[in-house]
Amino acid sequence: MILEKILMRLFGYLAFHNYGNQLFLRSEKNLVKEQNQIFLVLGFDRGAGLKKLNSVLEDIYGVSYNEKNGMWSEHLVLFASIAESDHTINNILEIGTFNGETARILSALFPSSQILTVDLPFAEIIKSNMYQYETQDSKLILKRDENLKPLSNVKFLEINSLSLMNTNTNFDLIWIDGDHSYPIASIDIANAVRILSPHGVGICDDVYLKAKEGQVDGCSKASIETLRSLNSAGIITYKLLHKRIGGFYNFPSINKKYLGIITKNNIDPYLI
Repeated sequence: MILEKILMRLFGYLAFHNYGNQLFLRSEKNLVKEQNQIFLVLGFDRGAGLKKLNSVLEDIYGVSYNEKNGMWSEHLVLFASIAESDHTINNILEIGTFNGETARILSALFPSSQILTVDLPFAEIIKSNMYQYETQDSKLILKRDENLKPLSNVKFLEINSLSLMNTNTNFDLIWIDGDHSYPIASIDIANAVRILSPHGVGICDDVYLKAKEGQVDGCSKASIETLRSLNSAGIITYKLLHKRIGGFYNFPSINKKYLGIITKNNIDPYLI
């Protein structure tokens, strides 16, 4: 009897596991189709971008794109799709350097562009407990230096992103990946829109739709509410992309993440 119960439980687990995997695979196929369509609406070719990205990643790291690899997600595919489009990208801004990996990939995708990447001074990163899983024994700095030092078209500044309020330089591509909570996320997005070139593209990381009000752990509605407010005011148009398309990342119990794609609307010159 005991053996029978064990076998029944094992059978049930395997059946559920298999069923869950099938659901994930079906979900992923649907999401790939949907993602490809959103890329096309934005004017980009996801397939061409993925091919370009794999070429760059193979050259730098010896591996192809996999969204389960560290911090990699669809934002890299989007960058590569933009690089393969007819968009002119001269100046790039990255808010949130982290370990320099994204800046290194951007440098390879846009070798003729000038890239400015900013992050908090290391002492402030330690104090804020940001990136705490990477800050032990200065691991973050060592990795960042390894990625950034060989790049002639990348400039790194240790500054608070709010300091960018003092610049009037326009950027054709802005990657907003700093603090995702209030009030920093809202200020970063609004400031990025201000300095985004007329035909530029802004990309906002980790956009949550269902976060609880007042969360300060990065899981915040700050980004989506800011995007919606700017859109309602007629200042921007935005689209949401799935940050990752694997079934696990889009399971109903997971607090799903999106990428916010920002373009500026034409502003009445009499208001300037």
